[in-house]
Amino acid sequence: MKKTDLYKNLALATAQRMKNDAKTPKFGAVDKAKTKKELAEANPLLASLMGKAKPKSK
Repeated sequence: MKKTDLYKNLALATAQRMKNDAKTPKFGAVDKAKTKKELAEANPLLASLMGKAKPKSK
């Protein structure tokens, strides 16, 4: 294999990765806040660390 073929293959692989990465949905600021809120509601320890602890019912 020639050196130019190796660089061509590398460039094609990089382009393919960039193309596939562009297809994945990105989280916006609203989505991140929603996700953090959902995680805090599901995990009481995480909620207490985030300062959003709910009082325990006895």
